[in-house]
Amino acid sequence: MTSGTVLRGPLGDVAQRAARQEGVHVEDAYAAALCWWAAAVAPSATLPTRSKDWPCLVWGAFLTGDAQPSLTTTLTEAGLDTHRFRRLTRHHDITTLDKLRIAWTKASRTMAPGTDFSMLLTGSPVARRGSGTSCDDFLTYKLRTAWDGREYRDPGHRLRSRRGAPARKAAKVGVLWEMPATDWPYRARTDEASSTRFLIFLRKTPGERRSTPVPVPRPSAACRAVEELVRIYEDLTRRQVPMVITDEAAAKFWPIQLSADQFDDLGPAANQFARLDAHTHRIAAALALAEDTDVVTGGHIEAAWSVVARSALDRSRLLCPDALEPVSVALDKIGGEVRAAAGSPRVLTLDELSWRGGHRTVHTPTAVPEHAVRDRKGRITRDGAVAQDVKDWHRNQCQMCGDILRIPGPQEAISEGAHIRPLSHGGPDYTGNVLCLCPSCHTRFDHGALYLTDDLHIVETLTGTVRGLLRTEPRHQVGLDCVRWHRARWEQHIPPGKRPAVPDGPAEPPALRAAEPLAHSARLEH
Repeated sequence: MTSGTVLRGPLGDVAQRAARQEGVHVEDAYAAALCWWAAAVAPSATLPTRSKDWPCLVWGAFLTGDAQPSLTTTLTEAGLDTHRFRRLTRHHDITTLDKLRIAWTKASRTMAPGTDFSMLLTGSPVARRGSGTSCDDFLTYKLRTAWDGREYRDPGHRLRSRRGAPARKAAKVGVLWEMPATDWPYRARTDEASSTRFLIFLRKTPGERRSTPVPVPRPSAACRAVEELVRIYEDLTRRQVPMVITDEAAAKFWPIQLSADQFDDLGPAANQFARLDAHTHRIAAALALAEDTDVVTGGHIEAAWSVVARSALDRSRLLCPDALEPVSVALDKIGGEVRAAAGSPRVLTLDELSWRGGHRTVHTPTAVPEHAVRDRKGRITRDGAVAQDVKDWHRNQCQMCGDILRIPGPQEAISEGAHIRPLSHGGPDYTGNVLCLCPSCHTRFDHGALYLTDDLHIVETLTGTVRGLLRTEPRHQVGLDCVRWHRARWEQHIPPGKRPAVPDGPAEPPALRAAEPLAHSARLEH
């Protein structure tokens, strides 16, 4: 059984104060305080990686039993009141995208133009209609992009701003949901891309024992903790903070980055545990900021992992109860490796983020396994979130021809996620192996009519004509190994004298590459 949650810093003091209320377990209060605090500081703090800056957002869904008090109300009574955190607004029961738009409009009107702010969604996203429930798919999609760091504002605001209305900033979106377990909307495999962006917590009763005893703080200590958080928050509203990490923290984070491998034997259920590293990184950053530092240490990683591990167990209990025992074993193994890992307190630069085992943090912002996921019969399956992320980043614009295939209806435009090296040929299922293409370019690329050079020039295979450069996006780092594999596959069809006068680097034969085991690229985030 995994160890209990490690309460740390001022947020731990606030949680202990909140847990004095009847019906509130200290671990639930602590996790909720993390979601609350992360939403508050999200406009000021970023998690730099080699591909982009990620937000310091921790999203939690607390699944409640009968007559359990609201954690949001409990935190307010413990001192985490939005009136004291002036750039954080709270919005209850946002169940549709239209309600989110209205909430942003109201919140933005309370902020001076140009002011960064954040919105905390509380209550539930589930709407009740008669005896049934429903969840707005458009809201779900918009929240996915918000977790990834895309700020939200009313789409019509930009047009009004051009007409002379005051420009208002987009908002970071935090989530602290509370609902009955039966209302949790993201259950099917098709919803894993949404489900894994949340930490799921099955509410505990205060009578449940913790593995790590926690002393009850004096009220004065909890009050001082709140005052300290308010002071830190006020300071953060005046500056931007790029978080940094120590060598020790990097060492402890390494086994968490490889955590997806521990769940490979679970079949389709393994995809439910794809973003444990991303959640750990975000929680660790939030804990560091609550202690008035921009340095993530090994202690922050350990404390963050204890929260993530508890949530992973609850996720298994809710969504894949048959896998609870192997999930618990896997989490224990990862936790042991995290605690045993050691390193120096020296702060690493971004270029030094080379993790244990010789793997460097690179371009896997969705935190999915880089090897192909297989079903119970060994057949390769795709994680739809990978292709969807790439299409979202490029806003459905073809990276080769630039066309946007527009259609009537709310979807507005469509595109296709094209694997550079097919999964059936040993290709990794991560964003670096996927392009956003229109159906025409997708077909031509898959059948070898087009290929890419090392510097991402698009070349017509039969004529050698260079069509231009592949459209790129900072969050989307194309995998050079995959590009070379694709080019080598069709190299025999390039007519003599038709090679373009642009560098294309060495190309390894597909047969040799396919026989090699796929290496794991470490992911600092997502």
